[in-house]
Amino acid sequence: MGSSQLRNRLLIAGALVIVLGVGMTLYVGFATWGQVNRVDIDRPDPPSSDDDGDSPGAGQEGSPTPVDGNAESPGRQRTEVFLLVGSDSRDELSDLTDFGDFAGRRADVVMVVIGSPEGTAIMSLPRDLWVESVCDGEMNRLNEELEGCADLLNGPTLLTLTVEQIIGETIDHFALVDLAGFQGAVDELGGYEICLERPVRDARAGLDLPAGCTLASGQQTLAWLRSRQTQELTANGWRTIPGVNDLARNERQRDFLIDMLGRLSDFSSPQSLTATAAAVAPYVTVDSELSLVTAVNLAWDLRALGKGDVVELEVPVVDHTTSTGAAVLLPASPVEDIVADFLAPATAGEEGAGLG
Repeated sequence: MGSSQLRNRLLIAGALVIVLGVGMTLYVGFATWGQVNRVDIDRPDPPSSDDDGDSPGAGQEGSPTPVDGNAESPGRQRTEVFLLVGSDSRDELSDLTDFGDFAGRRADVVMVVIGSPEGTAIMSLPRDLWVESVCDGEMNRLNEELEGCADLLNGPTLLTLTVEQIIGETIDHFALVDLAGFQGAVDELGGYEICLERPVRDARAGLDLPAGCTLASGQQTLAWLRSRQTQELTANGWRTIPGVNDLARNERQRDFLIDMLGRLSDFSSPQSLTATAAAVAPYVTVDSELSLVTAVNLAWDLRALGKGDVVELEVPVVDHTTSTGAAVLLPASPVEDIVADFLAPATAGEEGAGLG
């Protein structure tokens, strides 16, 4: 056999290996994707002139109506908006001693990812944001919307519609991660790195980490994410870390979720894809219209966050006490304006120039 023939056969064999590898990866990906939990986002029909006002949010003074902020318009290309939620469901926890218990589930992390011709942006909405519910027009904490509206709207739908009212844009896709159950996936993904200046602890959450960087297990990671009374060891002994509150906790969980989702697009082999997908699938719920390709693209976009290629939109908040004495947060400026400034900064600047 001549050298040229051998070379050609080797090239053909190599090409076949690549094709088979890609084919296997796609097969495993699609097969596991079918095991991911699905939920329908059931949008209410727009109220008609014959509406009797019994539908959620209909016929109430000042009640929200569905928005279509990301519809195409002259001079503007299509915007794609994702709602990513981290739930604090206790369903997958065998020991509730450190975490408490309640009926239903609530949203610990609420993030909006916006993909547009202007770039990609991510926005975190505090769980304690005081918002008007699409369910009944009453004011609630944002995280409570995931509980749904009785038998009228499921939790993902209610949360989606409420977030749409806040940001002024239509949500295209919804994804929810069970943070408590995800601890098993953390181990499968090789742990989660937590870097600290000092040793920390929280007896109630079961947290105990040394100074420096720790490749934390799923159990350690969950304790870090859920700690409300984090203490650090100083020269004068243990002290509660200043500024540790639900906002700081939300930031930890957001960073964790971004890191985990970013890893889902980094497969070194079909075998690693199989293990990762199998570990993650039971703890992820997506809307019934979300495709595997779109989900992978989203994960890929989130990987760019650490490189500075994704804009982080900050929501300024102020403390507020409700009439019943509950401590909540109010946006210091309209959130929809922050989103609008990102999507059309030049137009927004021109419109604002004539005000005052």
